[in-house]
Amino acid sequence: MSWNVWGHEWAEALLKKHIEGGVTRHAYMFTGAPGIGRRTLALAFTKALYCQQPPAPGEFCGTCRSCRQLDRLQHTDLFIGQAPAPGETLKIDTVREIQHDLNMQPYAAPWRTALFLRFEEANVNAQNALLKTLEEPPARSKLLLTASNENALLPTISSRCEVIRLRPMPLADLAEKLAASRIMEPEEALRLAHLSAGRVGYALTLADDPDEADRIVSIAADALDLLGEDTVRRFAYAAAFKDIKKRGALRETLRIWQSLFRDLLLLSSGEEERDLPISFLDLRDELTAAAAKGSPEMFRGVLSEVNRMIAYLNANVNLQLAAENLLLNFPSL
Repeated sequence: MSWNVWGHEWAEALLKKHIEGGVTRHAYMFTGAPGIGRRTLALAFTKALYCQQPPAPGEFCGTCRSCRQLDRLQHTDLFIGQAPAPGETLKIDTVREIQHDLNMQPYAAPWRTALFLRFEEANVNAQNALLKTLEEPPARSKLLLTASNENALLPTISSRCEVIRLRPMPLADLAEKLAASRIMEPEEALRLAHLSAGRVGYALTLADDPDEADRIVSIAADALDLLGEDTVRRFAYAAAFKDIKKRGALRETLRIWQSLFRDLLLLSSGEEERDLPISFLDLRDELTAAAAKGSPEMFRGVLSEVNRMIAYLNANVNLQLAAENLLLNFPSL
């Protein structure tokens, strides 16, 4: 029986082998881009560990009490730690609280499991606090971490985990799965596969909410339009982020712009091929026209500025001024 984790069959096979052989590690780290399926795989692994009626070693039934509780993230032996919202900070108090819970005996499962999501958002104190638990884990406990990549964490953290590096799913394979599971037209499935850049979880989210896909394309189209606007119009766009509460919205916008300028870089350099496809199929004509007016060096420079801006958001910067500075560096096409 499959865990039904698309695109990560090799990781599923590895984790099943650990369970079947009774050699599960005390800590695993699932790495990859957001939306790639890190949390889904970690929870599937936990189900296989907790299932009360497993069809076979390393599998889970999906219907027993433990499986149903894990589907709702309400199992008494599962403890989840994460920053209050994406882009915010996971602090030491959260880690210490879960460490205390792990030291108790399991209530209903063979193990107590701590699942730390987006652990790259943990500050240094929180990461150092977890280090002692990684070095001397309590009996009958498992630690599962998700992160963008192991290099985003302290080396002492990643070196004490079994790292499972997840990769995007081939776009054609993902589109085929989407079309079959969500009963959609092949063209729409391929559009979402490109838009998600092969990230299975993100693609499924877009499939379940078509308006969200359209909104993302609209944000990308705004950036294309801004390449042809003057400073006044660009600053008017930046003014939408003057509220400090807009930090999350600005971060999301910049992530979308990352994909957009990657598309422009690929098209301007003639590298858009099967192995390096563009994300925004809806905007292919507009992207091709814009790419013809620029150069790879130009778009590489803008992409670098966008990346730098995302890093700045982790500091206490004025959002509107930061957005204005970025837009000043946009080329005029």
